[in-house]
Amino acid sequence: MNARTILTNLCLCWLAAVALPVVAQTAGYTKLNVKGRVQLEIPSDWTISDAEQRKRVKELGEKLVGIPTQHTASLAAQSYPAPSRTMVRVSFIPMEPPLTQTDVRQEVQANKQQVLQDLADVWREESPTMWAGLAKNGVKEVGRPRFAVEPIGGQTALIISYGRTSTANPAETMRVTQYHVPLGAEKALITLSYIERDPQASAAHNRLKSSIVIR
Repeated sequence: MNARTILTNLCLCWLAAVALPVVAQTAGYTKLNVKGRVQLEIPSDWTISDAEQRKRVKELGEKLVGIPTQHTASLAAQSYPAPSRTMVRVSFIPMEPPLTQTDVRQEVQANKQQVLQDLADVWREESPTMWAGLAKNGVKEVGRPRFAVEPIGGQTALIISYGRTSTANPAETMRVTQYHVPLGAEKALITLSYIERDPQASAAHNRLKSSIVIR
């Protein structure tokens, strides 16, 4: 298993999104089905980025990082009102060669420590580009990144979690966690972000995460 293949577009998470159908609305929550592969629930008062917002975010990210994004997110949503305290993005990225969930589980079972080391190595090589771009907007890294292999939505994910200063308030820390989920010819990249030490943001993040189902 090649960690570099799995972690394509590891740092470039400034994404534009496309429209997606609402599956159902119940008890203040909206259930969304993203490309028939990822299902999740968000509060009904959250904002799903429109085309113009997504375009501006994508262009800003490319300008900051200096590298064109290579994929388009299928969902980008955030808590309302602004500034956002909790955010979610879901993307699907082609994988070549394909890598199945069975492949991932077998590799993790055989040599989990090497998988984690590969994650750390790729992050160490690629993240300086991201941080240099974010620094132009006054954003700094907080603490040390965490690398893990954990289940999410019924599948196995390779995880990178890091802290950064909030763009709205540098005294606050935004916790960002990327879930890289190989699904054969493509991977799902689910990014969950929330303001640490904010009970409401933490609760929203935890409920959103628990609602995720990946097929």
